Amino acid sequence: MIKGLRTKFIILSTASLLLLLIVIVTSGSILTYRELVANADAVLDMLADRTMQRDFLSVPKHPEQDLSKEDMPPLKPPKEADWNKNDTHVRNKGFFGGRKLSPEAMYESRFFTITISSDGEITDINTDNIFMVDDAQAGQYANAVLHKEKTCGFVQTFRYRKVQKESDTYVIFLDCGRSLDTFKGSLAIDGLISFAAFLVSMVIIIIFSKKIVRPVAESYEKQKQFISMAGHELKTPLTIISADAEVLAMDFEEENEWLLDICNQTKRMAILTNDLLSLSRMDENREPFTMIEFPISDVVGETVQSFQTLAHSEGKQILAEITPMLSYVGDEKGIRQITGILLDNAIKYAQSKEIDLKLRKKGHTIILSVTNSSEALTDGQLKQFFDRFYRTEQSHNSEKGGYGLGLSIAKSIVEAHKGKITASAPKEGFVQLTVTLKNN
Repeated sequence: MIKGLRTKFIILSTASLLLLLIVIVTSGSILTYRELVANADAVLDMLADRTMQRDFLSVPKHPEQDLSKEDMPPLKPPKEADWNKNDTHVRNKGFFGGRKLSPEAMYESRFFTITISSDGEITDINTDNIFMVDDAQAGQYANAVLHKEKTCGFVQTFRYRKVQKESDTYVIFLDCGRSLDTFKGSLAIDGLISFAAFLVSMVIIIIFSKKIVRPVAESYEKQKQFISMAGHELKTPLTIISADAEVLAMDFEEENEWLLDICNQTKRMAILTNDLLSLSRMDENREPFTMIEFPISDVVGETVQSFQTLAHSEGKQILAEITPMLSYVGDEKGIRQITGILLDNAIKYAQSKEIDLKLRKKGHTIILSVTNSSEALTDGQLKQFFDRFYRTEQSHNSEKGGYGLGLSIAKSIVEAHKGKITASAPKEGFVQLTVTLKNN
Protein backbone atom coordinates (compact mmCIF):
# COMPACT_ATOMS: atom_id res chain seq x y z
CA MET A 1 0.00 0.00 0.00
CA ILE A 2 2.74 2.48 0.97
CA LYS A 3 4.70 1.61 -2.16
CA GLY A 4 1.60 2.24 -4.24
CA LEU A 5 0.97 5.52 -2.43
CA ARG A 6 4.53 6.65 -3.11
CA THR A 7 4.21 5.69 -6.78
CA LYS A 8 0.95 7.63 -7.11
CA PHE A 9 2.56 10.66 -5.45
CA ILE A 10 5.51 10.56 -7.85
CA ILE A 11 3.25 10.15 -10.90
CA LEU A 12 0.88 12.92 -9.81
CA SER A 13 3.70 15.33 -8.94
CA THR A 14 5.68 14.75 -12.14
CA ALA A 15 2.55 14.88 -14.29
CA SER A 16 1.50 18.18 -12.70
CA LEU A 17 5.00 19.60 -13.19
CA LEU A 18 5.11 18.45 -16.81
CA LEU A 19 1.69 19.99 -17.48
CA LEU A 20 2.78 23.25 -15.86
CA LEU A 21 5.96 23.42 -17.96
CA ILE A 22 4.02 22.67 -21.13
CA VAL A 23 1.53 25.43 -20.33
CA ILE A 24 4.35 27.90 -19.57
CA VAL A 25 6.36 27.12 -22.72
CA THR A 26 3.26 27.03 -24.94
CA SER A 27 1.85 30.27 -23.51
CA GLY A 28 5.20 32.02 -23.80
CA SER A 29 5.63 30.83 -27.39
CA ILE A 30 2.14 31.98 -28.37
CA LEU A 31 2.67 35.41 -26.82
CA THR A 32 6.10 35.74 -28.46
CA TYR A 33 4.73 34.74 -31.84
CA ARG A 34 1.84 37.18 -31.53
CA GLU A 35 4.30 39.93 -30.63
CA LEU A 36 6.41 39.01 -33.68
CA VAL A 37 3.34 39.25 -35.93
CA ALA A 38 2.26 42.50 -34.29
CA ASN A 39 5.70 44.02 -34.93
CA ALA A 40 5.58 42.92 -38.58
CA ASP A 41 2.08 44.33 -39.00
CA ALA A 42 3.13 47.63 -37.44
CA VAL A 43 5.98 47.94 -39.95
CA LEU A 44 3.63 46.98 -42.78
CA ASP A 45 1.19 49.67 -41.60
CA MET A 46 3.92 52.27 -41.88
CA LEU A 47 5.00 50.98 -45.27
CA ALA A 48 1.40 50.86 -46.49
CA ASP A 49 0.89 54.53 -45.58
CA ARG A 50 3.73 55.46 -47.88
CA THR A 51 3.13 52.94 -50.65
CA MET A 52 2.56 55.64 -53.20
CA GLN A 53 5.77 57.52 -52.32
CA ARG A 54 7.95 56.17 -55.09
CA ASP A 55 10.99 58.04 -53.82
CA PHE A 56 10.67 56.04 -50.62
CA LEU A 57 9.91 52.60 -52.07
CA SER A 58 12.72 52.78 -54.61
CA VAL A 59 16.38 53.34 -54.04
CA PRO A 60 17.44 56.17 -56.32
CA LYS A 61 20.23 55.10 -58.63
CA HIS A 62 22.99 57.27 -60.07
CA PRO A 63 21.81 58.54 -63.45
CA GLU A 64 25.06 57.53 -65.14
CA GLN A 65 25.50 54.14 -63.44
CA ASP A 66 23.32 51.02 -63.42
CA LEU A 67 23.81 49.48 -59.99
CA SER A 68 23.40 45.75 -59.52
CA LYS A 69 22.09 44.34 -56.22
CA GLU A 70 25.63 43.60 -55.19
CA ASP A 71 26.39 47.31 -55.49
CA MET A 72 23.12 48.43 -53.94
CA PRO A 73 23.59 51.12 -51.29
CA PRO A 74 21.80 50.72 -47.96
CA LEU A 75 18.29 52.06 -47.80
CA LYS A 76 18.08 55.34 -45.91
CA PRO A 77 15.04 57.43 -45.02
CA PRO A 78 14.61 60.63 -47.03
CA LYS A 79 15.77 63.73 -45.27
CA GLU A 80 12.52 65.51 -45.95
CA ALA A 81 10.41 62.86 -44.21
CA ASP A 82 8.19 64.54 -41.69
CA TRP A 83 6.99 61.98 -39.15
CA ASN A 84 4.13 62.52 -36.78
CA LYS A 85 5.41 60.62 -33.75
CA ASN A 86 1.90 60.35 -32.29
CA ASP A 87 0.49 58.42 -35.27
CA THR A 88 -1.41 55.32 -34.11
CA HIS A 89 0.16 53.21 -36.87
CA VAL A 90 3.52 53.69 -35.19
CA ARG A 91 2.28 51.56 -32.30
CA ASN A 92 2.67 47.80 -32.13
CA LYS A 93 -0.80 46.39 -31.46
CA GLY A 94 0.52 43.47 -29.45
CA PHE A 95 -1.02 41.26 -26.75
CA PHE A 96 -0.14 43.63 -23.93
CA GLY A 97 -1.96 46.62 -25.40
CA GLY A 98 0.83 47.78 -27.71
CA ARG A 99 4.09 49.62 -27.38
CA LYS A 100 5.61 52.37 -29.44
CA LEU A 101 7.53 51.21 -32.49
CA SER A 102 10.22 53.50 -33.90
CA PRO A 103 9.66 54.69 -37.50
CA GLU A 104 13.24 53.59 -38.10
CA ALA A 105 11.95 49.99 -38.00
CA MET A 106 10.79 50.10 -41.59
CA TYR A 107 14.23 51.32 -42.79
CA GLU A 108 15.82 48.41 -40.95
CA SER A 109 13.48 45.97 -42.72
CA ARG A 110 13.81 44.25 -46.06
CA PHE A 111 10.75 44.21 -48.31
CA PHE A 112 9.50 44.29 -51.87
CA THR A 113 6.28 45.48 -53.48
CA ILE A 114 4.03 44.24 -56.26
CA THR A 115 1.47 46.29 -58.15
CA ILE A 116 -1.53 44.39 -59.50
CA SER A 117 -4.07 45.90 -61.87
CA SER A 118 -7.83 45.52 -61.59
CA ASP A 119 -7.80 42.66 -64.12
CA GLY A 120 -5.29 40.67 -62.04
CA GLU A 121 -2.19 41.44 -64.08
CA ILE A 122 1.12 42.27 -62.41
CA THR A 123 2.05 45.73 -63.70
CA ASP A 124 5.05 46.53 -61.53
CA ILE A 125 7.58 44.70 -59.38
CA ASN A 126 9.89 46.61 -57.05
CA THR A 127 12.65 44.57 -55.41
CA ASP A 128 15.05 47.43 -54.79
CA ASN A 129 14.72 47.09 -51.02
CA ILE A 130 15.60 43.40 -50.76
CA PHE A 131 18.60 41.36 -51.93
CA MET A 132 17.41 37.77 -51.62
CA VAL A 133 14.42 38.04 -53.99
CA ASP A 134 14.58 38.81 -57.72
CA ASP A 135 11.73 39.88 -59.96
CA ALA A 136 10.86 36.31 -61.02
CA GLN A 137 10.62 35.13 -57.41
CA ALA A 138 8.63 38.21 -56.46
CA GLY A 139 6.15 37.35 -59.22
CA GLN A 140 5.76 33.85 -57.76
CA TYR A 141 5.04 35.28 -54.32
CA ALA A 142 2.50 37.66 -55.88
CA ASN A 143 0.71 34.80 -57.63
CA ALA A 144 0.58 32.92 -54.32
CA VAL A 145 -1.44 35.70 -52.65
CA LEU A 146 -3.30 36.98 -55.69
CA HIS A 147 -6.50 35.02 -55.09
CA LYS A 148 -6.39 35.01 -51.28
CA GLU A 149 -9.24 36.88 -49.60
CA LYS A 150 -7.15 37.86 -46.58
CA THR A 151 -5.48 41.26 -46.75
CA CYS A 152 -2.54 40.05 -44.69
CA GLY A 153 -0.84 36.81 -43.82
CA PHE A 154 2.30 34.74 -44.31
CA VAL A 155 3.84 33.28 -47.45
CA GLN A 156 6.78 31.21 -46.30
CA THR A 157 8.89 33.67 -44.25
CA PHE A 158 7.28 36.80 -45.72
CA ARG A 159 4.47 38.73 -44.08
CA TYR A 160 2.34 40.43 -46.73
CA ARG A 161 -0.18 43.27 -46.72
CA LYS A 162 -2.59 44.22 -49.52
CA VAL A 163 -3.29 47.92 -50.05
CA GLN A 164 -6.04 49.09 -52.39
CA LYS A 165 -5.33 52.31 -54.29
CA GLU A 166 -7.96 53.33 -56.82
CA SER A 167 -8.13 50.46 -59.33
CA ASP A 168 -4.74 48.96 -58.42
CA THR A 169 -3.75 46.66 -55.60
CA TYR A 170 -0.37 47.03 -53.97
CA VAL A 171 1.06 44.05 -52.11
CA ILE A 172 3.92 44.63 -49.70
CA PHE A 173 6.02 41.64 -48.67
CA LEU A 174 8.08 42.04 -45.48
CA ASP A 175 10.93 39.65 -44.78
CA CYS A 176 10.41 38.08 -41.32
CA GLY A 177 12.96 35.30 -41.77
CA ARG A 178 15.37 36.43 -39.07
CA SER A 179 12.56 37.04 -36.59
CA LEU A 180 11.05 33.61 -37.28
CA ASP A 181 14.46 31.93 -36.97
CA THR A 182 15.01 33.71 -33.66
CA PHE A 183 11.56 32.62 -32.50
CA LYS A 184 12.21 28.97 -33.45
CA GLY A 185 15.60 29.06 -31.75
CA SER A 186 14.07 30.49 -28.59
CA LEU A 187 11.33 27.87 -28.66
CA ALA A 188 13.91 25.07 -28.97
CA ILE A 189 16.01 26.49 -26.13
CA ASP A 190 12.94 26.94 -23.90
CA GLY A 191 11.90 23.37 -24.65
CA LEU A 192 15.33 21.96 -23.81
CA ILE A 193 15.59 23.99 -20.60
CA SER A 194 12.08 22.94 -19.54
CA PHE A 195 12.83 19.29 -20.28
CA ALA A 196 16.05 19.46 -18.30
CA ALA A 197 14.21 21.15 -15.43
CA PHE A 198 11.56 18.43 -15.57
CA LEU A 199 14.17 15.66 -15.36
CA VAL A 200 15.97 17.33 -12.44
CA SER A 201 12.67 17.95 -10.62
CA MET A 202 11.57 14.36 -11.21
CA VAL A 203 14.81 13.05 -9.69
CA ILE A 204 14.33 15.35 -6.68
CA ILE A 205 10.71 14.22 -6.27
CA ILE A 206 11.72 10.55 -6.41
CA ILE A 207 14.49 11.11 -3.84
CA PHE A 208 12.33 13.04 -1.39
CA SER A 209 9.08 11.13 -1.95
CA LYS A 210 10.17 8.48 0.54
CA LYS A 211 10.58 11.12 3.24
CA ILE A 212 7.26 12.73 2.34
CA VAL A 213 5.26 9.51 2.71
CA ARG A 214 7.23 8.36 5.75
CA PRO A 215 4.73 9.74 8.33
CA VAL A 216 1.89 7.97 6.51
CA ALA A 217 3.96 4.77 6.33
CA GLU A 218 4.76 4.92 10.03
CA SER A 219 1.12 5.54 10.94
CA TYR A 220 0.02 2.68 8.70
CA GLU A 221 2.60 0.32 10.21
CA LYS A 222 1.48 1.21 13.72
CA GLN A 223 -2.13 0.59 12.72
CA LYS A 224 -1.26 -2.85 11.32
CA GLN A 225 0.74 -3.70 14.44
CA PHE A 226 -2.15 -2.64 16.64
CA ILE A 227 -4.67 -4.74 14.67
CA SER A 228 -2.36 -7.74 14.70
CA MET A 229 -1.57 -7.49 18.41
CA ALA A 230 -5.19 -6.74 19.38
CA GLY A 231 -6.39 -9.67 17.29
CA HIS A 232 -3.99 -12.09 18.91
CA GLU A 233 -4.79 -10.76 22.36
CA LEU A 234 -8.55 -11.08 21.75
CA LYS A 235 -8.39 -14.65 20.50
CA THR A 236 -7.46 -16.14 23.87
CA PRO A 237 -10.22 -14.51 26.01
CA LEU A 238 -12.81 -15.18 23.29
CA THR A 239 -11.84 -18.83 23.21
CA ILE A 240 -12.10 -19.04 27.01
CA ILE A 241 -15.47 -17.24 27.07
CA SER A 242 -16.85 -19.56 24.38
CA ALA A 243 -15.60 -22.68 26.18
CA ASP A 244 -16.94 -21.51 29.57
CA ALA A 245 -20.33 -20.69 28.04
CA GLU A 246 -20.58 -24.14 26.50
CA VAL A 247 -19.67 -25.78 29.85
CA LEU A 248 -22.28 -23.69 31.66
CA ALA A 249 -24.88 -24.60 29.04
CA MET A 250 -24.35 -28.26 29.92
CA ASP A 251 -25.54 -27.58 33.51
CA PHE A 252 -28.94 -26.42 32.28
CA GLU A 253 -31.52 -28.98 31.25
CA GLU A 254 -33.26 -26.45 29.02
CA GLU A 255 -31.70 -24.05 26.58
CA ASN A 256 -30.74 -20.80 28.30
CA GLU A 257 -31.26 -17.75 26.11
CA TRP A 258 -28.59 -15.73 27.94
CA LEU A 259 -25.91 -18.35 27.45
CA LEU A 260 -27.03 -18.83 23.85
CA ASP A 261 -26.67 -15.11 23.24
CA ILE A 262 -23.19 -15.15 24.81
CA CYS A 263 -22.15 -18.03 22.52
CA ASN A 264 -23.52 -16.31 19.38
CA GLN A 265 -21.86 -12.99 20.10
CA THR A 266 -18.60 -14.74 20.99
CA LYS A 267 -18.66 -16.52 17.64
CA ARG A 268 -19.27 -13.20 15.87
CA MET A 269 -16.35 -11.64 17.70
CA ALA A 270 -14.16 -14.61 16.81
CA ILE A 271 -15.09 -14.22 13.12
CA LEU A 272 -14.29 -10.50 13.25
CA THR A 273 -10.95 -11.18 14.93
CA ASN A 274 -10.01 -13.81 12.37
CA ASP A 275 -10.96 -11.47 9.52
CA LEU A 276 -8.85 -8.65 10.96
CA LEU A 277 -5.90 -10.99 11.38
CA SER A 278 -6.30 -12.22 7.79
CA LEU A 279 -6.30 -8.65 6.47
CA SER A 280 -3.29 -7.79 8.61
CA ARG A 281 -1.33 -10.80 7.32
CA MET A 282 -2.18 -9.93 3.70
CA ASP A 283 -1.21 -6.29 4.22
CA GLU A 284 2.16 -7.49 5.49
CA ASN A 285 2.44 -10.07 2.67
CA ARG A 286 2.55 -12.84 5.26
CA GLU A 287 -0.50 -14.75 4.04
CA PRO A 288 0.78 -18.14 2.84
CA PHE A 289 -0.35 -18.46 -0.79
CA THR A 290 0.74 -21.56 -2.69
CA MET A 291 0.61 -20.91 -6.42
CA ILE A 292 0.01 -24.17 -8.24
CA GLU A 293 -2.10 -25.26 -11.21
CA PHE A 294 -5.50 -26.65 -10.21
CA PRO A 295 -8.93 -27.23 -11.84
CA ILE A 296 -10.67 -23.94 -11.03
CA SER A 297 -13.94 -25.15 -12.59
CA ASP A 298 -14.16 -27.98 -10.04
CA VAL A 299 -13.17 -25.73 -7.12
CA VAL A 300 -15.82 -23.11 -7.93
CA GLY A 301 -18.43 -25.84 -8.54
CA GLU A 302 -17.71 -27.45 -5.17
CA THR A 303 -17.96 -24.09 -3.41
CA VAL A 304 -21.33 -23.42 -5.07
CA GLN A 305 -22.63 -26.79 -3.88
CA SER A 306 -21.54 -26.08 -0.32
CA PHE A 307 -23.49 -22.79 -0.34
CA GLN A 308 -26.68 -24.20 -1.87
CA THR A 309 -27.97 -25.33 1.53
CA LEU A 310 -27.44 -21.86 3.01
CA ALA A 311 -29.15 -20.31 -0.01
CA HIS A 312 -32.17 -22.64 0.31
CA SER A 313 -32.48 -21.79 4.00
CA GLU A 314 -32.81 -18.15 2.96
CA GLY A 315 -35.34 -19.01 0.26
CA LYS A 316 -32.87 -18.40 -2.56
CA GLN A 317 -31.20 -20.40 -5.30
CA ILE A 318 -27.76 -20.22 -6.89
CA LEU A 319 -27.81 -20.63 -10.67
CA ALA A 320 -24.30 -21.58 -11.73
CA GLU A 321 -22.97 -21.42 -15.28
CA ILE A 322 -19.43 -22.83 -15.10
CA THR A 323 -17.29 -23.51 -18.14
CA PRO A 324 -15.88 -27.01 -17.59
CA MET A 325 -12.24 -28.12 -17.67
CA LEU A 326 -10.76 -24.71 -16.81
CA SER A 327 -7.45 -24.72 -14.96
CA TYR A 328 -5.69 -21.87 -13.20
CA VAL A 329 -2.33 -21.27 -11.57
CA GLY A 330 -2.97 -19.81 -8.13
CA ASP A 331 -3.83 -20.59 -4.53
CA GLU A 332 -6.72 -23.05 -4.42
CA LYS A 333 -7.70 -22.11 -0.88
CA GLY A 334 -7.71 -18.43 -1.80
CA ILE A 335 -9.98 -19.02 -4.84
CA ARG A 336 -12.37 -21.02 -2.66
CA GLN A 337 -12.41 -18.15 -0.17
CA ILE A 338 -13.09 -15.55 -2.88
CA THR A 339 -15.98 -17.60 -4.29
CA GLY A 340 -17.40 -18.16 -0.82
CA ILE A 341 -17.24 -14.46 0.05
CA LEU A 342 -19.03 -13.45 -3.16
CA LEU A 343 -21.76 -16.06 -2.66
CA ASP A 344 -22.19 -15.23 1.04
CA ASN A 345 -22.52 -11.54 0.19
CA ALA A 346 -25.08 -12.28 -2.54
CA ILE A 347 -27.15 -14.56 -0.26
CA LYS A 348 -27.23 -11.91 2.48
CA TYR A 349 -28.26 -8.97 0.31
CA ALA A 350 -30.13 -10.45 -2.69
CA GLN A 351 -33.71 -9.18 -2.81
CA SER A 352 -34.95 -11.88 -5.19
CA LYS A 353 -34.64 -15.66 -5.16
CA GLU A 354 -32.12 -16.14 -7.95
CA ILE A 355 -28.37 -15.59 -7.70
CA ASP A 356 -26.34 -15.98 -10.89
CA LEU A 357 -22.74 -17.22 -10.83
CA LYS A 358 -20.69 -17.47 -14.00
CA LEU A 359 -17.17 -18.77 -14.58
CA ARG A 360 -15.77 -18.38 -18.07
CA LYS A 361 -12.55 -17.89 -19.97
CA LYS A 362 -11.90 -14.89 -22.19
CA GLY A 363 -8.58 -14.86 -23.99
CA HIS A 364 -5.86 -15.28 -21.38
CA THR A 365 -8.13 -14.33 -18.46
CA ILE A 366 -10.58 -16.21 -16.29
CA ILE A 367 -13.66 -14.25 -15.24
CA LEU A 368 -15.76 -15.11 -12.20
CA SER A 369 -18.91 -13.05 -11.69
CA VAL A 370 -21.79 -13.16 -9.21
CA THR A 371 -24.97 -11.19 -9.93
CA ASN A 372 -27.90 -10.61 -7.61
CA SER A 373 -30.81 -8.22 -7.24
CA SER A 374 -30.20 -5.27 -4.97
CA GLU A 375 -31.46 -1.91 -3.92
CA ALA A 376 -30.65 0.94 -6.29
CA LEU A 377 -26.97 1.81 -5.89
CA THR A 378 -25.08 4.92 -6.93
CA ASP A 379 -21.65 4.94 -8.57
CA GLY A 380 -20.21 6.25 -5.30
CA GLN A 381 -21.61 3.30 -3.37
CA LEU A 382 -20.26 0.82 -5.92
CA LYS A 383 -16.78 2.35 -5.60
CA GLN A 384 -16.94 1.90 -1.80
CA PHE A 385 -17.92 -1.76 -1.95
CA PHE A 386 -14.41 -2.96 -1.13
CA ASP A 387 -13.69 -0.45 1.63
CA ARG A 388 -13.22 -1.99 5.03
CA PHE A 389 -16.31 -1.97 7.28
CA TYR A 390 -18.46 -0.52 4.48
CA ARG A 391 -22.02 -1.77 4.08
CA THR A 392 -24.83 -0.18 2.12
CA GLU A 393 -27.65 -1.14 4.51
CA GLN A 394 -26.51 0.75 7.57
CA SER A 395 -29.88 0.40 9.30
CA HIS A 396 -29.91 -3.42 8.95
CA ASN A 397 -26.37 -4.27 10.00
CA SER A 398 -27.36 -6.35 12.98
CA GLU A 399 -29.94 -8.27 10.94
CA LYS A 400 -27.57 -9.18 8.11
CA GLY A 401 -24.59 -9.99 10.28
CA GLY A 402 -20.97 -9.56 9.29
CA TYR A 403 -18.76 -6.50 9.63
CA GLY A 404 -18.15 -5.39 6.04
CA LEU A 405 -14.73 -7.04 5.82
CA GLY A 406 -15.52 -9.92 3.46
CA LEU A 407 -15.16 -8.00 0.20
CA SER A 408 -12.02 -6.30 1.51
CA ILE A 409 -10.51 -9.73 2.13
CA ALA A 410 -11.61 -10.87 -1.33
CA LYS A 411 -9.97 -7.82 -2.89
CA SER A 412 -6.71 -8.50 -1.06
CA ILE A 413 -6.68 -12.13 -2.21
CA VAL A 414 -7.44 -11.11 -5.81
CA GLU A 415 -4.67 -8.50 -5.78
CA ALA A 416 -2.27 -11.12 -4.41
CA HIS A 417 -3.09 -13.12 -7.55
CA LYS A 418 -2.37 -10.02 -9.71
CA GLY A 419 -6.06 -9.85 -10.60
CA LYS A 420 -8.82 -7.27 -10.42
CA ILE A 421 -12.21 -7.20 -8.68
CA THR A 422 -14.92 -4.68 -9.54
CA ALA A 423 -18.52 -3.88 -8.61
CA SER A 424 -21.00 -2.72 -11.23
CA ALA A 425 -24.72 -2.36 -11.87
CA PRO A 426 -25.48 -4.19 -15.16
CA LYS A 427 -29.03 -2.86 -14.93
CA GLU A 428 -31.14 -1.03 -12.42
CA GLY A 429 -31.87 -3.06 -9.32
CA PHE A 430 -28.95 -5.46 -9.80
CA VAL A 431 -25.34 -5.57 -8.65
CA GLN A 432 -22.53 -7.64 -10.16
CA LEU A 433 -19.19 -8.46 -8.55
CA THR A 434 -16.59 -9.51 -11.12
CA VAL A 435 -13.19 -11.09 -10.51
CA THR A 436 -10.73 -11.05 -13.41
CA LEU A 437 -7.71 -13.35 -13.12
CA LYS A 438 -4.84 -13.54 -15.59
CA ASN A 439 -4.09 -17.11 -16.60
CA ASN A 440 -0.55 -17.18 -18.00
